[in-house]
Amino acid sequence: MILTVSQCLPLARLLKNKLKIISGKYKSRIIQILDKKNLKPTKSYIREVLFNIIDIHNCETSLDLFAGSGILSMEALSRGVKKSIVVESDKELAKSINGNLKLLDIRDAVVINKKVEVFLKDLKPELFDMIFIDPPYDTSLLEYTLDYLKEHKFLSNNKYLYFERSKNDKTIYLKYIASTHNIVKDLSIGDVSYTIAINKNI
Repeated sequence: MILTVSQCLPLARLLKNKLKIISGKYKSRIIQILDKKNLKPTKSYIREVLFNIIDIHNCETSLDLFAGSGILSMEALSRGVKKSIVVESDKELAKSINGNLKLLDIRDAVVINKKVEVFLKDLKPELFDMIFIDPPYDTSLLEYTLDYLKEHKFLSNNKYLYFERSKNDKTIYLKYIASTHNIVKDLSIGDVSYTIAINKNI
C-alpha cells in the first residue's frame, strides 16, 4: 500500500523520537514518543542515576505526575514496581503512553488524563513509594505540587522523591521536603536540574 503525504505525516510525527528502557524485564525495549515541542523525557543518564539509588525491591507503587512520555513509570515497572499511576493532562500524550504500555504488554499501570491539580484534589492521601514530578518549565506547577504534597501528608510516608526543573529555575524547592526527606542528589546536566531524595525514616 502506498501512503499519501497527508497519511505519512502523522506516522512521521510519531516515529521521530524514540526512547530505550534501560534495565529490567523490558530492558532495551524501544518506546515511540510524540514529536511535541514541550515534551522533554528524562535523560537516560539521569534515569540510570535515579534507579541506581532507588531500592526497587522496597517499592511497590509509583506516582508519575506530569508524565509526558511515561518513561519513568515504564522504567519503574520494568524493574519490578507492582503498580504505577501515570498522570498526564495532554490527551495526545496520554494516548501515546497507553499505546506504549499495550505494546509492552504492561498491565500494572493506570493512565489518568487530568491536570495534576485536579487529580490531586480528588485523591485521598495514600502511600506511593516513589513519586516523580516533571512539570513544564517556566511555570509555578512544581512549587504548587510540592507544597500540596507536603500539606496533604503525601510526603510523610513516601520513600523516594524525584523532581526536575529548568537549570535556570532558582526557586528554593528544598524547603518543601526538608522535614521529611534527605537529599541524595541535587545536580544539573545540560539545561536540566534534578533532585533525588529519600525519606528520613528509611
